[in-house]
Amino acid sequence: MARKSKKSEIIFIIVIVILLTALGLGIFSYFYFDKKIEEKEKNNKKIITETQSKEEILKSKEEEMIILQNELDEYNNLDKKIEDLKKEYYSSIKDLEDAIISGKSNKKIAYLTFDDGPYYNTYKVLDILDKYNVKATFFTTSINGENCYDKKSEKCYPLYKEYIKRGHTIANHTYTHGIWSGLYKSVDSFINAVSKQEEHVKNMTGGYITRIVRFPGGSSTAGKLKNSIIEALKKKGYGWVDWNAQDGDGGDLSTKEQAWSNLKSSINENIEVILFHDYHPITTEILPEVIEYLQKNGYILLPLFYESNMINK
Repeated sequence: MARKSKKSEIIFIIVIVILLTALGLGIFSYFYFDKKIEEKEKNNKKIITETQSKEEILKSKEEEMIILQNELDEYNNLDKKIEDLKKEYYSSIKDLEDAIISGKSNKKIAYLTFDDGPYYNTYKVLDILDKYNVKATFFTTSINGENCYDKKSEKCYPLYKEYIKRGHTIANHTYTHGIWSGLYKSVDSFINAVSKQEEHVKNMTGGYITRIVRFPGGSSTAGKLKNSIIEALKKKGYGWVDWNAQDGDGGDLSTKEQAWSNLKSSINENIEVILFHDYHPITTEILPEVIEYLQKNGYILLPLFYESNMINK
């Protein structure tokens, strides 16, 4: 009987030990796995937070990219906007010309034009025009080469971009200006010189296109080839223009008085195309007074454009 009681005690102790062990393991498991779950939840929350943060950053970057793309589109469309503004500007001038020609307006227009450049002296001319906020037209040629004819130590080709930067019109005076060296030998020789200068202007400016031509020496210098050259110019989309006023700086001009006499006696139209040369010191000297004189006499000073009535097409 005692033996049976002792066996029962041993069994009871074993059961208690097993229960305590199970309880200990349960408690351990509870705290251990609960901690693991808690850590996992924290990690999940961290991952969620980090993911949300990354999504916000990504969204922000996407918004920045959209803004930058819009700015880029605006930049890419800038040339078109400028071109559209130019069209509106020139269209308004054309309307004014029409009104003047028809007698519906008593306004007057003077187109200042400068031949044979660019020269180093052209910078002085440009500065004077800037001072009076006047835009002009420059009939360019490459006869003088890259170095300035009037200052060989300086380069003159940068002036092509300067014309555009300051808002002036670049026009075509042929590549060679070779009145006595084959320019008027044939229609082809003239058209080739025009085309070559057109390419030169494009290269120097990054793509500027001009469709206005002036015959070196004037259209009459072309002699019997004049009409054929004009037809060839039309086929290529060019217009041409001479002048109806000048100070005579393309010839034997020696005094300011002579220049003023020539200029005043030649100004008698409501729309004037005035010929100057941007190398001549007398023209440069009197240019401020010329501008003031024209403005006091009711002239609006403007740059030439292809659609103008003064351009023969």
